[in-house]
Amino acid sequence: MWWSAPDRPPSLLFIMRRHLLLLALLATSVVPARLAAQSPTPAGGAKSAEPALGSYVSSRLNNKPLPVADLATDDKGVQFVIEFDELILTVRPNHEFRAALRYRQTLATKGEKIGKDPLQKMTVYGSIVVLGSGLRFIPDPKRGGQGLRILDGTFTGKTIDVPFDYRNGSVSRRAQVTLVLNPNIF
Repeated sequence: MWWSAPDRPPSLLFIMRRHLLLLALLATSVVPARLAAQSPTPAGGAKSAEPALGSYVSSRLNNKPLPVADLATDDKGVQFVIEFDELILTVRPNHEFRAALRYRQTLATKGEKIGKDPLQKMTVYGSIVVLGSGLRFIPDPKRGGQGLRILDGTFTGKTIDVPFDYRNGSVSRRAQVTLVLNPNIF
């Protein structure tokens, strides 16, 4: 048998975790390589079949210039503020990415003035699958992506658009970030 205790079958939870691990390994290694091999190669002068390697900088969130603040108040009057300051997405060789986010989260109880907490940073690495003009960002749980969802976006020329969901207090929101290729950032 393939489980460690020969007299006891594996638990359903153990089997599910093993299958999820295998699916995650396949999604992060086999699928991107296979899809990359199927991507059409652009002819000289033709439009690129993949986004250019380099750093893409956030310019807008929900069509507003950054930084953008989002305020939510719960039913007890507690105020939650998230301020999105900057996102830099680096498209790297071998269908890999690095995303660095600067943001601020502030909490104020009812009647308190909302202060300015320091900026926080989060960095996530992962792989990219390119299919047509679509992009799928698969975060690596071992490199900052634990608990993060796979995101789907699109690219045209030197721009990448990615919708994402986030939670502000008890309120769930959907946002759209636009990133523009910046050759001055390494």
